[in-house]
Amino acid sequence: MANPGSLNTPSNPAPSGDSGAGVATVVPFVRASGEAREQGNVDTNKQITASDQNFGTFDLPANGYLSGLMILVEATGGTGAGATGTEDAPWNALKNVSIQEPAGATIPFFNSGYDLMIANKFGGYWFANDPRQSRVFSAITATGGNFTFILRIPLALNVREALGALPNQDAASTFKFKADLAKSTDIYATPPATTLPSVRLRAWCEEWEQPEEATANVPNQTTPPGMNTTQFWTSVPYQVTAGVNKTRLTRMGNYVRNFIFILRRAGTSRANGEADWPTQTTLWFDKRPKDIVDVNVWRHQVYERYGYFGTADTAGAPENGVYPYDFAHDFNGKVGQENRDLWLETIGSSRVEVEGSYANAGTLTVLFNDVSVAGNIFL
Repeated sequence: MANPGSLNTPSNPAPSGDSGAGVATVVPFVRASGEAREQGNVDTNKQITASDQNFGTFDLPANGYLSGLMILVEATGGTGAGATGTEDAPWNALKNVSIQEPAGATIPFFNSGYDLMIANKFGGYWFANDPRQSRVFSAITATGGNFTFILRIPLALNVREALGALPNQDAASTFKFKADLAKSTDIYATPPATTLPSVRLRAWCEEWEQPEEATANVPNQTTPPGMNTTQFWTSVPYQVTAGVNKTRLTRMGNYVRNFIFILRRAGTSRANGEADWPTQTTLWFDKRPKDIVDVNVWRHQVYERYGYFGTADTAGAPENGVYPYDFAHDFNGKVGQENRDLWLETIGSSRVEVEGSYANAGTLTVLFNDVSVAGNIFL
């Protein structure tokens, strides 16, 4: 992939200080701005029932540049013994999670809170990324079926430059957050014997403040680099049969940052999907094999780039049936905070396929993390 190169422009400014004659000094956006956080106008409570419920549509407050939305989910008040969660619980208590921009376009959309958890765990946004390792996390309790977790819906791609943070300064035209509460049978394999919990949902906007035009007569970069560069998260399911399948991935046209593959055996589980995963997988790009990877090499790669090891579906460990394939480890070998040099450039007609032999029929869900680039964002 050709690198567009680097430009000394406000979207990629020269360092401040004495940088030599003829070179303009501009204070970078992150230094000129500052991180901010505020309650996101989201505080709602619903009791889990036998049906899906809509939490509502919430207008997020206008302030600076929106970097992401942190959501806190607390299930309390459940009573009775014997509660056990389903394989994707408690994350799948949420479904149809999205942020819409003021013009109405959906930016990230997650069919399930589990998909959002996977984006957090493998997307490469922070130093520690596994939500199960948070001291706030509480798995489903046997008595009452209560639980707590925090997830982040990411908009900005990194902290170093605030690339991907989106302008959010018009109180008459706001970003909107939407989510549903899943039905009890999605969350519980066995519900608590007496009373189902109530789920309180709250959210906080993470933002970058609007910088002044100049500081001490030195001009500031007043917008994030490549302003309106937007990353998307989209979940697409593909059906696979027992035996060799060559699955064409259909969401093309932007730069691809991550593919995350999730395999579930038909009618069963990710644990069975793990057992069914091909011993060798080939990633094809425009009819040529880009990568041929043995399953154990892939598992080792997850350890190298994320540090996850141990029993799957536990804190700090891989996930059953989940295989991330990233283009975002070029900064220091760890996924995230990347320089964008490895992003996979695609056009609408690009042909990207994944091929392997599956032990049983199932559903291969692909989480696409792609980026629509505005201007020159390459270093």
